[in-house]
Amino acid sequence: MVRTSSLVSALLLVSACQKPPEASPAVPASVPMAAPVKVAPFSLSVLQDAAPSGCTWLRLESDGRRRALVTVDAACDGLQLAWSPDGKHAAVRDPAGSARGPGRVWTVDLTSGQGSAQLLPEEGLTGAVGFDSVGRLVALTAHTGELVRRDDVFLFEGRRIPIPELDEGAGLAHAYRLDAGAWKRIETVATRGDADAVFALATTEMLVSSTVAGDLDALVAQGLDEGSQDAVRLDAVVPDRGHDVFGGWARVESRGGPLFAWQTAGEQTALMMPVRWEAEDGHLGEPEGLALPARSPVRAMARGDLLMLAGETQARVYDLGSRRLAASFDGIRSARFWPEPSSLVPHGATAATGQR
Repeated sequence: MVRTSSLVSALLLVSACQKPPEASPAVPASVPMAAPVKVAPFSLSVLQDAAPSGCTWLRLESDGRRRALVTVDAACDGLQLAWSPDGKHAAVRDPAGSARGPGRVWTVDLTSGQGSAQLLPEEGLTGAVGFDSVGRLVALTAHTGELVRRDDVFLFEGRRIPIPELDEGAGLAHAYRLDAGAWKRIETVATRGDADAVFALATTEMLVSSTVAGDLDALVAQGLDEGSQDAVRLDAVVPDRGHDVFGGWARVESRGGPLFAWQTAGEQTALMMPVRWEAEDGHLGEPEGLALPARSPVRAMARGDLLMLAGETQARVYDLGSRRLAASFDGIRSARFWPEPSSLVPHGATAATGQR
């Protein structure tokens, strides 16, 4: 097992989060369009590049209010979030930190806006961070150190842990709980040693929110057969997609009817431009004011009568009833609807994202 030196640990902790400076406003897009339609109030969770470096996490309100929650000394790309069950605390994880040591997680008091950095457990590679039902922070790790093996068991700290099906790639996974600023190991199991090893832990299913759980507001995309009526119709109205990314058309069902987007091929599929839906006159058109780059990825989320389409640095919110644009934001990343406390119930860390 590799141990981080005390000097490196100290340097990582010195990089704790700062009191958030005023990040650049998430300004409305400058695309000519009609006045936005009025909708019920909503809140968004977004990330924004901070100056001169780092990333600021913000809460944006539909009435224009914005609150900077915390700024961390890490790039916005890849940052992962989790919320406590009462919605008053959160965790911000920097997966890229593991390349410099055990990695970091920031715990944030969403009421006061105060946050602090915490080194993740040194033993193993952290696969997820989340909160249990009483709001305690939990880290799930895959053991990366040397293991003592005797026949069909691992010998670990005086315990004999059965190896699953004599798998040659088997290893251990651990669950840790943060108590008084220190990580306490609460579970250890043998695993098959693959990338999803931490999901063998029973603790995984007890998390109300985790950094790898799917967004409950994400809509499911269903790929269309190449010769289907919808696919042929889309090819006819979109003769030039603006890119040559291999894939096919996909259909996303929403309360306001179907949405169509290009879907990449492969094991991990993703939606991207172009995007079309039916206008009031029945023809297929791009949603009002969407205006994302031709190769932009697109995430589709819905809550109630609202639909959000998010690109890499943009978010557009639509009223599903009228299919009109309600709000538009540029210069922000990882936009999603702010979780409602009622949605934070144990559902495991492996919930699907919907866009598979």
